Amino acid sequence: MIWGAIVNIAKKKNIEKISSLEIENEISQFETAFSLWKNNNGWEYIQDALEMTEDKLLNIGKYYDDVRKYSVIRNAAESLKMDVSFIYDENDDDKLLKFNEMTSEDVLNKISSKFIDFKSLWKNSFGDNYAFHIGDGIKERLDEYKRQENVYGYPFQSGYMTTVYRGMRPKKFIIRSSISGGGKSRNSMAEAANIACDKLYDWNKQEWISTGEKLPVLYISTELTKEEIQDCLLAHISGIEQDRIEEWKDITQKEEEILNEARVLLEESLFYGEYMPDFTIDSISDTIENYVINYKIGHCFFDYINDSPSLYAYYYEKTKTRLRTDQILFLFSNSLKLVCNKFNIYLGSSTQLNDTYKENENKDASALKGSKAIIEKADGGILALPVSHKDLKKIEPIMKLEGKFGTLIPNMSYYIFKNRGGKWKSIIIWTKINLGTMREVDCFVTDYNFKLITDIEKTLIDFQLDDVGNAEMFDDEDLLISGTDLANELSKTK
Repeated sequence: MIWGAIVNIAKKKNIEKISSLEIENEISQFETAFSLWKNNNGWEYIQDALEMTEDKLLNIGKYYDDVRKYSVIRNAAESLKMDVSFIYDENDDDKLLKFNEMTSEDVLNKISSKFIDFKSLWKNSFGDNYAFHIGDGIKERLDEYKRQENVYGYPFQSGYMTTVYRGMRPKKFIIRSSISGGGKSRNSMAEAANIACDKLYDWNKQEWISTGEKLPVLYISTELTKEEIQDCLLAHISGIEQDRIEEWKDITQKEEEILNEARVLLEESLFYGEYMPDFTIDSISDTIENYVINYKIGHCFFDYINDSPSLYAYYYEKTKTRLRTDQILFLFSNSLKLVCNKFNIYLGSSTQLNDTYKENENKDASALKGSKAIIEKADGGILALPVSHKDLKKIEPIMKLEGKFGTLIPNMSYYIFKNRGGKWKSIIIWTKINLGTMREVDCFVTDYNFKLITDIEKTLIDFQLDDVGNAEMFDDEDLLISGTDLANELSKTK
């Protein structure tokens, strides 16, 4: 009753201090409440409380945590209809003593563990393990190949990449590794946008082109905010460089119209996002499960594989051992692959190269940030490196070949070092990418010795861009790593 009176008083303006007088005036408006106040010496109760806590302002954290602790118990009992007697029982002095020693976080963990124990009880019934006879469904499998059904997933921007991995297929986990600023996150956003939206504006053709039927996609961001993602996608859909949009630099009336149409396309898209800077494999799995069930997603992009405080705590709780970062990242990558299989989705992610890649003696898999074993459980491994002027010297004969590639100078190279069950590996796909719009076109494909591969064809399922406008080159000093050496080392990972 007193608490309710305090809340009502606090809602009024210019309230700096609440005493017995204000509370009594508030309660006196209600006959039953006022009678209760008088019969229980409410005035003295408040005065005593004020005197007792007058010198205890520094202990506010304790009182706040106590209130939160009891709120957790109350919510569990009322909202979840949970029997909380396992942790709190007013008739059990031993339990009360232990409860008083707990923090609110301890109480929440105790309640959460009840759910974890319940899930563990049933995990074998709903887990990834299953039994089969090798002949089960084999005829249907062969017929699918014969009719070419369910053998391709949604296409990548690169037609050559679609050929190599047969698109973004369910139960496939593909990881791109690159330097900081190499466009890992933005590339994933662009791929997701092509799936979740059904149009892009082509400035060469001066028309909107179809990218195929839009499908629901989940993008899990560990660093970029919603607004940062929106900026990138507006640029990608409209074909107008992001820096020009942000500065509103010489935006014409035509471009403003295209941007407004791009806005509508994003509003009507099936692009869903989650911002998760601190995560565990359980939180990611639960998030993906929610979107699979409620939004029917078939594609998910997780940006990007790195450690987090919750991840360390999670695996310590699981193993009771303080694991090294490389061990944790390996286990995490393995768990992502299991999630991919469990929910029958395509899962794309990325990793970063650490600073040692700039040193000549570290041009190997140690340049992969955290652990090279991250790649082990993935179905596809790609090393995405900006093309340097040294690279251009090596591929110059190809670009001059009968003038075939002269108009498209690549600025991005994809070293395909892992392709589980696929024909194409140890190849380099050379593309031209506009980092301002994250639009990309293919140039050609070579082996690791920079020899042109002529018997690989682009797979174009839905759409193709002829060009992406201006695309800047990286300076040599920005890229001292040998892509071939690193890709070779990564492909040896066991």
